[in-house]
Amino acid sequence: MEPVSGLRNTLVGVTVIITMIGAVLVLVALRDVFDTLFHPHGQGVVSERLIQAVWRIARSLARGNHQNLSLAGPVAFVTVISAWGAMVVLGFGLIIWPQLTDGFAFSAGLNAADQGGFVDAVYLSLVNVTSLGYGDIVATTDVLRLLGPLETVIGLGLLTASISWIMLLYGVLSASRSLSHQIALLTEVEFSRPIGLAGIEPSFSAGVLADLTSGVVKMRDDLVHSPIAYYFHPRDPRHALPVLLPGLLKIVDSCSATDPATALAYQAAMLDRAIDELLATVAEEFLGCSGRNPRDALEGYRRDHLWAD
Repeated sequence: MEPVSGLRNTLVGVTVIITMIGAVLVLVALRDVFDTLFHPHGQGVVSERLIQAVWRIARSLARGNHQNLSLAGPVAFVTVISAWGAMVVLGFGLIIWPQLTDGFAFSAGLNAADQGGFVDAVYLSLVNVTSLGYGDIVATTDVLRLLGPLETVIGLGLLTASISWIMLLYGVLSASRSLSHQIALLTEVEFSRPIGLAGIEPSFSAGVLADLTSGVVKMRDDLVHSPIAYYFHPRDPRHALPVLLPGLLKIVDSCSATDPATALAYQAAMLDRAIDELLATVAEEFLGCSGRNPRDALEGYRRDHLWAD
C-alpha cells in the first residue's frame, strides 16, 4: 500500500504545482493589464519587455527605412494583446488539465478514453475565454462549473481593455501628430522670412509659444501615462518630434534673447523648461540615460528613431 500511497501523494503534488502555475499565469496577465492601462506610469512588466523587444528587433531590421520602423508600434501593440490572451488561455488550461479526466463529462460524440490531454485542456480554455460554449466538454463539479464563466468574464475584460487601449492611443498619437505639424509649420515660416517670431508683436509671439508649451506639456504627460506611444514611429519627418525639436529650440533661444521684461521672453522660458522636461522624460524612461543634460538627450532621441544625421 505504501507505494500506492506515495504515488497518490506525488500525483496530488504535481496537480497542485500545475494548478498554481496556471493561476500565477492568469494573475500575472491581469496585473499586467492593470499596470499598463490604469497605473499612472502605464508600465506593465510583461508589456514593457515585449514592446522594447519588438522595438529593438524593428530597429535592427529597418536599416534606416522609416517605413519599416513605423510598423514597430502596431506590431508591439498586437504582440502585447496576444501575450495577454495567451497567458490567460494557457493559465486556465493548466488549471483545467489535472481535472479534465475526473471533473468533466464528454459529449456522446467524443471518446472519453482518448480525452484528458493538455491539448483538450487548452481547447476548453479557448472555448471559455471566447464565450463560444460548444458544450462538448462540461464541468461536473461546482468549482469547475464556476471556472468557465469566470474565464469568459476575463476574456470579455481583455477585449474591452484592448479596445480602450486603442482609443487611448488614438488620442495620444493624434495630439502628437498635431503638435509636430504645428512645430513644422512654425519652423518653415520662421526660417523662410526675414523677420522671425522674435521680431514681431511680442504679445502675438507669446501666444504662439504658449500654445506650443501646452502641447509639449501634454506630450510629456502622454508619454508617461502611455509609454507605447514613443514606439509609434512617424514616416514623415514633419511629424517627427526628434527632427523638429532642434528648430524649435533655435526659435526659443532667439525669443529668450529679447527684452526679459516682455511676455515673449517669459513664455519662451516656459517653453524651454517644458522641452527640457520632455527630453528628460525621454532620456529616463526610454533611453536609460537619466541625469544627462536634456539637450544632450535630444541626440539620443534622434538616434533611437534613426533620424540622426
